[in-house]
Amino acid sequence: MTSSIRILTTSSLDSSPSLLLVSPNGSKTLINCGEGCQRSFLESSSTSAAGVGTLRVSSVNRICLTHIGHDALGGLPGMILTTADVAEAAAIEFKQSNVKRSYSSMLSNDGIPDLEIVGPSGTKSFLHSLRHFMRRDRFNVHTYEGHFDSSKLNNTPQRPLENANKRAKKKVQKDNEETSFTVESIPVNYTAAPNDAETTKSQQITKQAISYVFTSPPIPGKFLIEKARKLNVPMGPLCGELKAGKSVTFIDSKTNEERTVDSKDVLAKESPGVGVAVVYCPTTHVLDELRASRTLRAFEKNRLDDDAPTSQLDAIVHLTPKTVFESDGYQSWCEEFGSAVDHITLHIAESVKDRAANNNASPFVSAMRGGARRSFVHDGLFPMPDIPMAACDGSTTRTAAFIEGCPMMEYLLMPRSKRGLNACTMKSLYSATEKDDLRGEVITAGALQLAQTVASEQVADIPVQQDRNESNLGELIFTGTGSAVPCKHRNVTGMYLRMNNGNSMLLDVGEGTVGQLLQVWKSTLPKSASAVDEYHSRLLGIKAVWISHPHADHHLGLLRLLSERSAIGGSNDPIVLIAPPNMFAFLSEYQLTVPEIKGNYVELDCRDLFPGQQSPLCTKLREDLGISCTTVQVTHCPYSYAVIVDGTAFGRLAYSGDCRPSSRFAAAGNGADVLIHEATFEDGMKEEAVLKKHSTVGEAIEIACKMDAKTLILTHFSQRYPKIPPVNRDESDAKAMTVPIAFAFDFMRVTPSSLPLATKLTPALRLLYPGQEDDDKTAAKKGLTVDSKELMAVPGMFSAKGIL
Repeated sequence: MTSSIRILTTSSLDSSPSLLLVSPNGSKTLINCGEGCQRSFLESSSTSAAGVGTLRVSSVNRICLTHIGHDALGGLPGMILTTADVAEAAAIEFKQSNVKRSYSSMLSNDGIPDLEIVGPSGTKSFLHSLRHFMRRDRFNVHTYEGHFDSSKLNNTPQRPLENANKRAKKKVQKDNEETSFTVESIPVNYTAAPNDAETTKSQQITKQAISYVFTSPPIPGKFLIEKARKLNVPMGPLCGELKAGKSVTFIDSKTNEERTVDSKDVLAKESPGVGVAVVYCPTTHVLDELRASRTLRAFEKNRLDDDAPTSQLDAIVHLTPKTVFESDGYQSWCEEFGSAVDHITLHIAESVKDRAANNNASPFVSAMRGGARRSFVHDGLFPMPDIPMAACDGSTTRTAAFIEGCPMMEYLLMPRSKRGLNACTMKSLYSATEKDDLRGEVITAGALQLAQTVASEQVADIPVQQDRNESNLGELIFTGTGSAVPCKHRNVTGMYLRMNNGNSMLLDVGEGTVGQLLQVWKSTLPKSASAVDEYHSRLLGIKAVWISHPHADHHLGLLRLLSERSAIGGSNDPIVLIAPPNMFAFLSEYQLTVPEIKGNYVELDCRDLFPGQQSPLCTKLREDLGISCTTVQVTHCPYSYAVIVDGTAFGRLAYSGDCRPSSRFAAAGNGADVLIHEATFEDGMKEEAVLKKHSTVGEAIEIACKMDAKTLILTHFSQRYPKIPPVNRDESDAKAMTVPIAFAFDFMRVTPSSLPLATKLTPALRLLYPGQEDDDKTAAKKGLTVDSKELMAVPGMFSAKGIL
């Protein structure tokens, strides 16, 4: 039996602490699910060769939340959607297959496994509020708030047996009986001021912090085969009964008499079970309550009670601000558990300032490496991501019994003989020669030389246009360019549109948008600038947000955006939130659970910007951003809209959102200087595009021609195209052959003067990705046993298949 703690993410500009507890029977408990959590699972594939195995979202059967906030649950809705879709797809495939598979034992009566969520007060309300934009009726989620003890719960979800074959039933039954972790939560209520120090007592907010203790049953002693032989126990099934702790009766082959042997006669003494505590302690008040917890005090070395636990505490994971953790009171409390307990620190960040101070590397290695490669092609369009060279190894992360957690680190719990850090996982996320190696790859591919040639020709061709907007601050940053679910290479949709005056708006704000923005800002800040001051200034400079439709991959980043702005005084200048009506219904319920965001936005229904409509908030948009917006309804899901923004640094900018091709949108955006259009599918996949109500690359080009757009930027690519999808232009259409096209990438930064160059660099960028077959696309093909139309009928299945 094996068991371990896997650190997924830490506090960085683009991630929050999360970890995975793997129980001896293979079931997994996820502790916290902030933004980007799904991407961290995908990143685990890069460490699988080191002997720790790839992690899959669908293998998680319990999620434990330490608190209510974007850093604990910002990725939870997306995780639920992906888990449900992958599980249902597996069920469909299994039911249509004649092959007996081991995972059949994990399916419930309708073929879909359950998920258990444990969290603080407000968890149920949060999950209930999600009905405004997502539903998975066949996926069962069992939710528990406050104090929770799974050992006292009669209906704790276990791996069901109804659909299992005889062999699988026996194995699953054994797993359920012997090797699952039990969990007990320790809730602590405390008060906190919303944002400023002058908050009165009546304005303080009551919050609940939850810590957890996970324990396994005592570990059975080793089966002593020599003792069994001396007692004439027949080798075979009876030995298995004895190993399971049962007594057996048999006819002694030597005496020919009935004999009973008890398991204690042939088993070594059992060992205490494994124990892990995950402590969430945001304040010293919470610390005082935790010190008084009977559950935790039972593991202290000087306990006086006789009710000793049957498990020993092996490790404590500390989700605590650095200032609290380093206090004398906290340190003395850690000492009370004795020197045999290891302490793993995952310091939480309560603000952008804290995240910047932590200076931790991004855990999304594939995305950062991809960004670096593109930066060597052209660092103006693709700013160099911050890739630190600090190592993550035992010598730098461990002091006495304190271990500083780092992404993908594994702490082994079982077998006890190997307890401690897995050396294979203590390598740095980024090598000391990372940038040099990546630059060498770009040079070898020929991309750098070609890009330099293209750039020199472009400068010679457009001297007037290059100088046109050099004095303004206009820019367009892509924070996510993938569809449906995050993947290693592309985040979900988001764009940052900065105006000439320095203020900005977001066009969709998918999960992880703020983190991606902070990464770009960090790499483009002047050396003399204060990073934190610039982050705050630019966050407050976001004056409006446009949400194209209510699908989760286009708006879940809003929770962090509102919270981060609230923490630095955003309520004094609320964002104009332009969104479908069900988004406002969701937020009105969410702010009852997270009251900090209240007053940080004003509502502007997308429908109030239809042609001929006029909202009083249009004046604020003109004053803050110098723009006017026009909404066009498009075909995708209910409340789906495209937008035309006039007055930007780029001139007229049109954004399609997610949709089928729309002639009405083309007419409304006529003459657009920039058209940003989704291109989820490649040409030749029109059937899938119609089924999912998306557009192909060719259809996006057709709209650009109808719109007479001067430049087309393609985005929202299916996650089967982490690089560049193929393009087949209609040679009979002169416009289609001449319209300038740029392919968007995460971290791409376009200015009015660099836009023409962005449309010319595609050949150089393609050299970075020889061939379109990659790990993600190959994975999508493996095990595909259902027909395309049936596959597309599963909500979200097409985007999820082969990724998780």
